[in-house]
Amino acid sequence: KAMSMQMEGSEDDGRVPVTVLTGFLGSGKTTLLNHILTAEHGKKIAVIENEFGDVGIDDALLAKNTKVQASEEIVEMMNGCVCCTVRQDLVVVLNKLSARVEAKTLNLDAIVIETTGLADPAPVAQTFFVEPKVRKFARLDGIITLVDAKHIEQHLDEVKPEGAENEAVEQVAFADRIVLNKTDLVSDADLERVEKRVRSINGFAPILRSQRSQVSVDQVLGIKGFDLTRTLEMDPEFLNTDGEHEHDKTVSSVSLTIPGEVHMLLANDWIGEILKSKGNDIYRMKGVLAISGSPHKFVYQGVHMLFDGAFDEPWGIDEKRSNKLVFIGKNLDKDDLEASFAACLDTPENAAIIQEIERIEHIERQQNNLLGAAQRDDVVALRSILQAGVNPSYGNQVGQTALHIACLWGNARAAEVLVAAGADVNAKNMMNSETPLHMLAARFKGGTKAATRLECAKILVQAGANLSATNAGGLKPCDCVFDDQTQGAADLLKLLTPPGV
Repeated sequence: KAMSMQMEGSEDDGRVPVTVLTGFLGSGKTTLLNHILTAEHGKKIAVIENEFGDVGIDDALLAKNTKVQASEEIVEMMNGCVCCTVRQDLVVVLNKLSARVEAKTLNLDAIVIETTGLADPAPVAQTFFVEPKVRKFARLDGIITLVDAKHIEQHLDEVKPEGAENEAVEQVAFADRIVLNKTDLVSDADLERVEKRVRSINGFAPILRSQRSQVSVDQVLGIKGFDLTRTLEMDPEFLNTDGEHEHDKTVSSVSLTIPGEVHMLLANDWIGEILKSKGNDIYRMKGVLAISGSPHKFVYQGVHMLFDGAFDEPWGIDEKRSNKLVFIGKNLDKDDLEASFAACLDTPENAAIIQEIERIEHIERQQNNLLGAAQRDDVVALRSILQAGVNPSYGNQVGQTALHIACLWGNARAAEVLVAAGADVNAKNMMNSETPLHMLAARFKGGTKAATRLECAKILVQAGANLSATNAGGLKPCDCVFDDQTQGAADLLKLLTPPGV
């Protein structure tokens, strides 16, 4: 231990500084790494990327981004857990980089190791003190832990099987700097509570708040943050290479590589079902999809029930279009995931399903167009959509029909077309159980729209609108006419008052 501490004593001794990026699954490590690689800092950085599954998703993008800083790709991939099963591979990779630097075929300013989200950073850090050749070549500059502000508490609280570590706790405890990420997904009160919880585990590491892992490069590289003395005080067995390291065996990964192209609508439905039915058990999912009809790769990632995806770089001319998917979590059934995803492929076997879902998508699009045309008072578009067979009484997610919208805006021409097509004049929305007349009356004001709103009311009354219908507050349409200072309001009130009242 004394020898290791002495070796670490001189931080500007010519050794290559190493930054370890750690953090639980989905915390934003790869996003931060890509930010580092594309930032303007002039450093030549070697990246050691560690994937828990068998299929690499991030390696191609990382390889591309390292070329922003250097003329060659300096990316090494390791599949497995860098803190245990492939730890010796890390030593091999570092020794290989050392040999290239010594032979003057490679100039390096820094090395960044991105661990898998299930890695304990302590054994990784240990490598730089107990391996003589590694210790001579590189020094540990700092452990940067990314924390997902929205999900970290449930991972810190997770009860692990006897003997298994809680990796989320270890990652926070060993951090030299903590990036509290995804702060935009939580409230200020939640953020304060999470930060307090993190500080209770590690009161030494500075905390940087971020969104989408956007922090200054000099806040995570070259920080000279690792303190061996403090680490040994926290964990006296830190340099003990015989210590056991055990993961939660209920957590596994599923990696799929499936050739072909998927239909976007089927993929959307599949992802939605996965998030709904398995979101609690899926710590992390990410992948690259080949979408039929698109020349670009669709890259996605998800954490529990949160999902984000977008089209990225184009497929290469000679690149085989296929789909790569990785899931990490509990209760994962590879055969079930593979079979359900195969149902998304754009193949003759799925043609009937694709035709039906495209028909439904077209109808939904036309229904939304109906609402838009009612708002614009576009009677030509309304007639065209209605002639195509769209239900004139279609309501959106809150029950607003095209007639509600026409009355809201005082669009008498649209109201006339909709009523003639059979729109339900007594339909109630789900916001306040209002009929179209309720909405019209509550928003009646003198001015340019007063005449057309009054005309809308006449059309609905003539069509048999129920003047005694009440909303959630027990009010009839006539009770909602609050502007009684104008002649138009008086006429409307008279029109909407039920007989005998």
